[in-house]
Amino acid sequence: MEQKTLRKFLFLNFLIMSVFNFAHPVTPRLINELKLPSYMFGLFFALMSAGSYIFSPIWGSLSDYKGRKKFLMLGVLGYGLAQLGFGLSQSALMISIFRVLGGILSVSYVAVVMACISDLSSAKGRAKSLAYLAATTSMGAAAGSNIGGWLGATHYQNSFIVQFICCILLTLVLFFLTDDTLAHKKEGKTTLSLSHLTFKKSNIEFTPMLTSLILTVALMNITTTAYNSTIGYFVESDLKLPTQLNGLILSVVPVCAVLGNFFINPRLAKKYDEFKTLIVVVGLTALSLLIWSCTSNLVITGLCLITFFIAMPLAQPIYQSMISKQAKNNAGEIMGIQNSSRSVGMVIGSLSAGFLYDLGSKFPFFMGSLTALIACFILLLQYHRSKRH
Repeated sequence: MEQKTLRKFLFLNFLIMSVFNFAHPVTPRLINELKLPSYMFGLFFALMSAGSYIFSPIWGSLSDYKGRKKFLMLGVLGYGLAQLGFGLSQSALMISIFRVLGGILSVSYVAVVMACISDLSSAKGRAKSLAYLAATTSMGAAAGSNIGGWLGATHYQNSFIVQFICCILLTLVLFFLTDDTLAHKKEGKTTLSLSHLTFKKSNIEFTPMLTSLILTVALMNITTTAYNSTIGYFVESDLKLPTQLNGLILSVVPVCAVLGNFFINPRLAKKYDEFKTLIVVVGLTALSLLIWSCTSNLVITGLCLITFFIAMPLAQPIYQSMISKQAKNNAGEIMGIQNSSRSVGMVIGSLSAGFLYDLGSKFPFFMGSLTALIACFILLLQYHRSKRH
């Protein structure tokens, strides 16, 4: 029964992530048609990420007490509403407000669905289940980017309107066709996870291993966000390609993530220590992006991009597996904190990319390579420290 429910959630995650990505290929067009400055692509991404950072552990900890289902529904419906406001707004102020709301509400789904997958998986099979979750997320991102690019080919608002309608339908699907996955809710007075805001000591024991993982998750999300938030605007503004091709280009990394999660990660998990694998993956991500951002040679560029597209998506399921092993009866809170660290990286990455872009269109990618190198160095230090103990 749990395996059947797990498959249902994975399929629904694919559909939801597809819909969540409808607007990404047309956002650069929105910025250009409204004649907003180029750095706004980074600011809008950062505002959404800030909302995610603040609320990710809150939704996660609430779901440990109240159950998962209602927060999944809140995330899908709330994001649809926020996106509709985003797409139909005509001023930078209103767009900014809806961007923050989008981050606050969408992360209710993103954080809690990981806890759902943990609920439905044994300790032994959790890594595999989380890899499937990452794969369906990537497949959805690829499908949604392509669909959104075609929907917004004539008017970018079309992508946002269809996205809103689909979010309503998916919320109804969650309500009627899913059950709560949390077998044993936390008892007693509800305690929100606010340590990331108040700087008070968390109930979670931050061991050196967990601290290193959470820190490097943030650094790697600076890298991935510097690429993801910039590439669409780069394609739209520098290469002057239509939204259909923008959607196709945005789907390259998700497709590589699917292939990696299905064909590469399982084999790596069987043959190699996951910590060593993570270090190699982060190192390859850093070096390939660094070389690409510094060269104009087409052959070298092609080789580096292929390496980057393959290596970058491999890190996420490894991180999820290693961090989930640190959880006891607080999977929701742990996953929420991981999502907050990702959001911090997204805020820093998107803001930096937006302003660096004006200095040079490849500067955001160069910055991303440096943060990945720092993450690789931290992981190496932690690996040697753990071997000594």
